Amino acid sequence: MLGAAVGIVALERVADALPPGIVTRSAGADVDGELQPAERIPPTTTTTTVPPTTTTTLPPPPPGQIAFPIDAQPDCWISDNFGDCRGSGCSRLHEGLDIMGSKGADLYAVATGRLTTKYVATPGRTYGAGNGWTLYDEENDVVYKYFHMATHTPGLEEGDIVQFGDVIGTVGNTGTSGANSDTNYHLHFEYRPGNVAKDPRPLLVRPANCTFYG
Repeated sequence: MLGAAVGIVALERVADALPPGIVTRSAGADVDGELQPAERIPPTTTTTTVPPTTTTTLPPPPPGQIAFPIDAQPDCWISDNFGDCRGSGCSRLHEGLDIMGSKGADLYAVATGRLTTKYVATPGRTYGAGNGWTLYDEENDVVYKYFHMATHTPGLEEGDIVQFGDVIGTVGNTGTSGANSDTNYHLHFEYRPGNVAKDPRPLLVRPANCTFYG
């Protein structure tokens, strides 16, 4: 029995010297008084899944300007159509700016804020907002609207908070833009400080890939 006790003490000293995470179970004696081999239990390994990010490296705009909301490709262009007549007999005015872009190009949140309204296109309908978002920047009391998108970023829902530069959808032609055609891909973009429509064109950062007409 003395030999068994000495063996147990020795094994405990070995266990104390092992690296963290390696666990040993003390040896015991069998019916003949012989020590049983120690059982080593390997450390537990944990696998962490990192969710995909939708955040870009969109640079912050200079003070007083608005970040460009589209991943601009060489076919990007903008006319000066804020305030143009819309509807029968000019029954309403165009309260946004149309930014022509590549089909499926990323659309960025130009401010940190809450997605307060999600617009979903009705298949075949050629009027209305189509797919889109209303983004509210509460800190600065500014509303931004994105209409005619192809898709919403998967996982984003009404009420979610997005960060500046997050991808919130892609360029499309749903709604009034022309849902039954394979042309006219653009973003209808509204800038509404105090929820009053203002022309965003003078404030937009101008990427090298996009031509401004007018």
